[in-house]
Amino acid sequence: MNAMRNALLALSLGLALPAQAVPSTPNGAISVAQVVDLIQRSPKDNAARNAATAYLAGVGETAGLLVTEAQRRGLPGVTCARPLGISSTAALAALSRAEKGRWGKTAATPILVDDMLSRAGCR
Repeated sequence: MNAMRNALLALSLGLALPAQAVPSTPNGAISVAQVVDLIQRSPKDNAARNAATAYLAGVGETAGLLVTEAQRRGLPGVTCARPLGISSTAALAALSRAEKGRWGKTAATPILVDDMLSRAGCR
C-alpha cells in the first residue's frame, strides 16, 4: 500500500490554486501556509472561501478517484474501511501538525491526502 499511497500523494500534487499573498513552496507546490491562510480567511472573505473550497474539493475528489481506479484495476491492498472525506476543520487539524516554522516550505496536499487515507482506514 505504500506504493499506492505514494502514487496518490504524487498525483495529487498536480492540483493548482490561484495565486495568493502567501507564497507556494520553493518548488511551486501549494504550501501549508497558503491553505491555512485561505481557510482562516474563509469566514469573512468570499474569494478565500471559494479558493479553499475548490482546493479541498479537488484534493478530495482526486484522491477518491485514484483509490476507486486502483480498486477497479485490482491493485492489491487498496481498501478503505470508510469513505474518503475532507473538511476545512479536518484540513486545519492535519496541517497544524506540520512544523509551523516550515509551513511556507511544506506542501499541503500530501499531508491532506495522507490524513484522508488514514481517517478512512485505507491500506
